[in-house]
Amino acid sequence: MCKAPGRVWKRLCTLVWLIITPFAMTGCYDRQELEQQAFVSVLGVDKAPDGLIDCTFRIALPVNPTGGGGGKGAEPLAGKEPVTIRAHSINEAMVLASGSIERNVTFSHLSLILFGDDLAKQGILKYVQPLIRYREFRRTVPFAVAKTSAKDCIAQFAPMLDTSSARVNDNISVMSNRSGIVPVCRLHEFATAIENPHQDVVAPLYDINKYVTKQAELSDQSTVSYQAGQVERTGGNPVDWMGAAVFRGDKVVDYLTGDDTILLRLLEGGLNNAKLDFTSGDKSDDIGLALHKEHAPRFSVTLSNPLQIGVHVPVDADVVNIASGKDYSGDAERHELEQMLDKKFNAQIETLLHRLLVDDQADVIPVSRYIRGQFSTYQQFDAYPWMQKLKDAKISVTTDLHIRRFGVQDLPLRRNA
Repeated sequence: MCKAPGRVWKRLCTLVWLIITPFAMTGCYDRQELEQQAFVSVLGVDKAPDGLIDCTFRIALPVNPTGGGGGKGAEPLAGKEPVTIRAHSINEAMVLASGSIERNVTFSHLSLILFGDDLAKQGILKYVQPLIRYREFRRTVPFAVAKTSAKDCIAQFAPMLDTSSARVNDNISVMSNRSGIVPVCRLHEFATAIENPHQDVVAPLYDINKYVTKQAELSDQSTVSYQAGQVERTGGNPVDWMGAAVFRGDKVVDYLTGDDTILLRLLEGGLNNAKLDFTSGDKSDDIGLALHKEHAPRFSVTLSNPLQIGVHVPVDADVVNIASGKDYSGDAERHELEQMLDKKFNAQIETLLHRLLVDDQADVIPVSRYIRGQFSTYQQFDAYPWMQKLKDAKISVTTDLHIRRFGVQDLPLRRNA
């Protein structure tokens, strides 16, 4: 009888707590209304004098999906132009932007970070670290390198199809996984490479096309360029994205062309399909292939002196084009074509690996992951002088190319007599 009032009191306190708690958890003091935000979709970072940086903001303009709303006069006067602010850091640039942009600048919907060439060669770690710490930045945001300046690339960028500056960068990432001419590199991949020993990354390469901007006329040369900014074309977006910037640590040390990047992505094992042309001085020898990944490449590394690196690359291919018109549909002729293409593949991949591992001292695949099992502890693996050993490494490549079919027509076209 004496305990009954105590139980009633506890139940009453619990009931009051349940009623009051929801009201205490629904405060709106830190609310952020969409109408009060300026969403930066692309961020450009360039080197400036005296240790400063130029931060370029491409701000997304809200679009009514129903097509309603005001007319042309309702559009912001300066909203379509990128804003460039000189500051000591990206964070300071955000603060300074508050003095000229009438909404709160936010990076929560950032779709691309573009570093200028000068800054990328100097090192980007001091600028990436705050981005990774700051909760407003997602570690999944892609980043790239502009061969000229990020500011100029952002100002010249004019998509052909997409009206959303945020969506166009997502589409480029999706397209790159299909074509292979550019890699995809995100902040967390760069951070992982920095934190792990013997590992580097490649980032997409952007540049302004000199032919589209009329800085040069189409040439009469018989060669075709796969280098960003050098692709001979007229019309379309003035900016090319093709090839890759090779990082050693946090500094860019080399640039790859688009066809080199296709081979690199095959070596990484992340490219399922791609198209590649093998050309030579004799145009009748040109052959176009549609590549299909059969299995991931196999690496074998012997920790000898000198270092021995062996690579086996299995590839399935469909023949798209044979400039000579020769019939390779027979078993003997098909085997002859496969052997010829294997030699071309071997030579190109071996040259690329030697350039990256020996000349650039950059392990972007990375090959070093295949030697982890040869050390009993992580500390031993970390202490191994991998980059030093790469200087005189012996690299051998073996491709196993299998031609699946010759398109939908086995035999070449012939005119009847």
